Amino acid sequence: MLIMLTGCATGREESDVSTLPEQQSTSLSDQSFFKVVRTIGFEDAGKFIMVEGSQCGEQASGPEPATMLITHDLPAYVNNATVILNGWSLRYLHKDHEVRTLRADISHSKLVTGGGGPPTLVFEVAGELSDQNGDDAYEFCVYYTGLGFNSAWINARIEGDYNGIETQALQIHSDGPIATLESIWTGGALRGHDSVAVIPRGFDFQYDNQFECEFRFPPCRWDDPADHPLRQVAYSLFQTDASPNPDGNPHWVTQTIFKDSGTRTHWVKTRAALIGGDSVKLRANFLPLNSRSGKTGICRNGVDGVVHTETFRLYDLPYDYVVPMLTGWNLDYECDHQHVQRAGIWIHDIRFDPETKGLEYKLSSILRDKNGAPGFNASHRVSVLGLNRSAIPPVIRHSAPELKIKIRDR
Repeated sequence: MLIMLTGCATGREESDVSTLPEQQSTSLSDQSFFKVVRTIGFEDAGKFIMVEGSQCGEQASGPEPATMLITHDLPAYVNNATVILNGWSLRYLHKDHEVRTLRADISHSKLVTGGGGPPTLVFEVAGELSDQNGDDAYEFCVYYTGLGFNSAWINARIEGDYNGIETQALQIHSDGPIATLESIWTGGALRGHDSVAVIPRGFDFQYDNQFECEFRFPPCRWDDPADHPLRQVAYSLFQTDASPNPDGNPHWVTQTIFKDSGTRTHWVKTRAALIGGDSVKLRANFLPLNSRSGKTGICRNGVDGVVHTETFRLYDLPYDYVVPMLTGWNLDYECDHQHVQRAGIWIHDIRFDPETKGLEYKLSSILRDKNGAPGFNASHRVSVLGLNRSAIPPVIRHSAPELKIKIRDR
């Protein structure tokens, strides 16, 4: 064994890290869906509707992603609609494990109209939680918020909606734990004077393959899939406001963290969409990311592996309609890295009061191993997408009824 290990250590093949490893699609018909929730958060009939929901599915093993096709019927007046990824939950169904891939992603979205039925918001989601071997069953739950509107009342349009706008990067361990991805959108018909808001659609983290020797046969592999315990995972979308871009090309920055107690080379992929126009406003909020490293002396000794839920309220929002977007979140274990049994963070129970211009939502989070100890920390930021009705409302013409008057001769 010692001779074999020595031989393995004398050389190394170059691995191709130019592209993110492909994920094979799983047939949607093979998925079992459950925990389905559909609610209307707010509606101004004929003009605007906000819906929210969640849905879960199970996957027998990784590294296949769990995929779900979700449909949401909308009122007949809706001719523009899109969806926001507002949370996720991933859970190993048996025991806890190290992590190789962590993903939650709305990969496609489309408003389907015609055919005699109501407009339907259709979107595909994909999630993955897998370790090195990719042979463990897991559950994936997606939490989303959809919005639909009548363009006669709201001057806005959605771009990059169907496939989303992807940005990916390889974060080398020597560059530190915080990955920074710069995104730009050069397609579509957004003009330089349009106000633009970025809609979060997903993330995909995966440790890069590495040279590794273990007690097995063969003992060493040059390009071995790598997994590690988890210390911290975080995401933050930076957009200062919805001010128009002079060059007409919207651009934004996303920062992420995916690490154990140290810093490892890993792939990062993010997805977004855009909404722009004179009616679009944004109350931006971003989460500064701070890396957690090594062991700490601050540890709660009790079991803390339960879902934490808090209620948040925002007041005096100067918009006709508002939609919260989860643009920043952080989950980290106290003390040191641990295996993962479940991880997730999501907003839900969204309520908007047009009279007081107040927004209320709940935030839930979880990060635990098999025994729920030590505890975890969670933080988040919500950016508010505002939509105002057009200054000049549409002119609604009513045709005069046809009068038939018969004059009698006397």
